[in-house]
Amino acid sequence: MLETLLGVRTTKETARSLTERMGACMEAAHMAEGDTPSPPTTDQPAPQRYVLSADGAMISLVNKQWAEVRTLAIGEPHVGPGADGEPEIHVGHLSYVSRLCDAFTFLQHVAGEIQRRKVLEARDVCSITDGAEWCQRLTASYRPDALRILDFPHAAEHLSQLLEALEHAGLRFPDRMLSRCLHVLKHRGPRALLRMSGHLENDLTQQKGIGEHLDYLRKREALMQYPVFRTQGWPIGSGMVESANKLVVQARLKGSGMHWERGNVNPLLTLRMAVCNDRWQEMWQKAIRQQRMGDVRQRSALDEPEVQASHQGTSSPSVPALPLVATSRPRALPSEPPSHAEAATPPPLTPLPPVDPILPPPSPRPLAHPQVPVVPQQSDTCPCGMPLIRFKGHRTKEYCSHRCRQRAYCQRQAMKHWGQWRLIVSS
Repeated sequence: MLETLLGVRTTKETARSLTERMGACMEAAHMAEGDTPSPPTTDQPAPQRYVLSADGAMISLVNKQWAEVRTLAIGEPHVGPGADGEPEIHVGHLSYVSRLCDAFTFLQHVAGEIQRRKVLEARDVCSITDGAEWCQRLTASYRPDALRILDFPHAAEHLSQLLEALEHAGLRFPDRMLSRCLHVLKHRGPRALLRMSGHLENDLTQQKGIGEHLDYLRKREALMQYPVFRTQGWPIGSGMVESANKLVVQARLKGSGMHWERGNVNPLLTLRMAVCNDRWQEMWQKAIRQQRMGDVRQRSALDEPEVQASHQGTSSPSVPALPLVATSRPRALPSEPPSHAEAATPPPLTPLPPVDPILPPPSPRPLAHPQVPVVPQQSDTCPCGMPLIRFKGHRTKEYCSHRCRQRAYCQRQAMKHWGQWRLIVSS
């Protein structure tokens, strides 16, 4: 597109490296949102009800590794028409937070989005999760008073595995037993199903495949009161976060043959979130400001050794110090040839001025001939003065552009010819 519209040619590697850099700047700006308290706004009051849902998705890293990307979806519930014409509870105005990190760090990453959506100021909040420990800890950290709901498809999965284990143990069930149990769970609650499980024999409930699922459902009986939740206007499924895993994570990071470096996942996720949250222009401006601040800090870090050296009265480490050696001075030619007596008597030596040992040694002067080039030394800056950007895992750059590289090449060729000419003249 750049080449077609603007005539600017670039490579895929350059576009990729710049994308990762802007993603890192946008990630730092997103983290700063959670650290900076937002000013109170009276024109836009906080919504009365919010729905939180968290889940994880696996992505492929390099060296045949798999890692979990945690995602939080925030939305507002409302009642709308369903597929069969009956009223159904939907969740709209969605926003997402996705990160590849541990559970404790993820709590810090979601602070900015929770603060921006004013979740802490809402009257009622519910949390729909699959029962994972880190999901429950996230809800308890920000809204401990939130209504907690076990995801209905997750409860149905455990109920299906329980019925399969009972069939393998020798019990016989009527046809469509699973669909009947799910209908009872959704419209009457878990009390009837748990009462039926109480009639099972102890030897049967102690088996490995049966006891685990029974204990899971019994411990989460309060989280499966689906008729009460539906009456209060809350959804009972975590489809919002499941769609977030497909929209934010899998659509960008789980393409055919994709394997990611761990350090490049979060920058790409931050760019993807800016698109999916409809905040691209806002987050892009924040990323540009963050990039400028990073460039200023980098320049100050490069200038700091020279400033410290000037304050301490020592030479800069980048410029080699020359020893204090008295150089011979050229004498002015006399207007008349000296006589024999004057030639026999040597002229008196003029004493050199004393050298103050406290003063810094003189810095090397450039060569007097204007055509003698200076070979650029390898440092963090280009010979033209532009700071060089170092990317992790890439080869160290010596020049900022192809023009500076060509100029340095011409200077080296000029130095080579100048050395050959001096050798010829001296011989």
